[in-house]
Amino acid sequence: MIYFFRKGEMKMKSKKHQKLYEHYVDVMGEEPIFGMQLKKEVLSDVAEQMKPITTHVFKPTDELPFWKLCTIGASDYFMPEREIGWGRKANRRNEYMMFISPDVDIRNPSDDENAPTDWLSLNSLLWATAEYAFNEKDNITVSDTLDMGLDGKYRGVVLLLPEVFKTPRIVKCYITKNKYVSIFQVMPVTKEQLAKKLKKGTNGIYWLMEEFYTHDDDYKIIKSKPLATL
Repeated sequence: MIYFFRKGEMKMKSKKHQKLYEHYVDVMGEEPIFGMQLKKEVLSDVAEQMKPITTHVFKPTDELPFWKLCTIGASDYFMPEREIGWGRKANRRNEYMMFISPDVDIRNPSDDENAPTDWLSLNSLLWATAEYAFNEKDNITVSDTLDMGLDGKYRGVVLLLPEVFKTPRIVKCYITKNKYVSIFQVMPVTKEQLAKKLKKGTNGIYWLMEEFYTHDDDYKIIKSKPLATL
């Protein structure tokens, strides 16, 4: 069961969650119009459980003319260390966001009993990504593809940098002076896209990422299609 809450009902559970919320509001330039959380039954005999992830929904604006769905809660899981090459390590706390076409009708069902709910399938992909690292006891980072084996339009996701934003500060929310939470874009991908990526071998991930953010030789964006659709 999904619990929907209005803007005035959004209470943060920790200082870290509050900082994340303020970071999103600062970057988006406004507060979310509503939020939602999956109600989970907490089992007292289970030592470690992933707490429910909250999604905050930001409406399309003139500057960012699409829906923004942003998570808070995924970063409660401290992921294992992961080497990513050249002596670098991936960050160990992530949050996630998904961008959805403005053509998709997104409304708070608790405010409108006739509000469509088909868009919740996209949020389910966002939540599945947010819980993936915890469930697999793994560290996931930008350029990773997650084949979730799903039926329907999308089979899984790829993690991207949210390059549609003019400022790169969206990708890091500093909790303390030296500790930050990484924020990646979750882009749904089809079975055909994942198959083509595998067929291209080591260059497959670059091909897939360029499908959504196309760059010139100087790595400047010349075309972007970073929006999920139904």
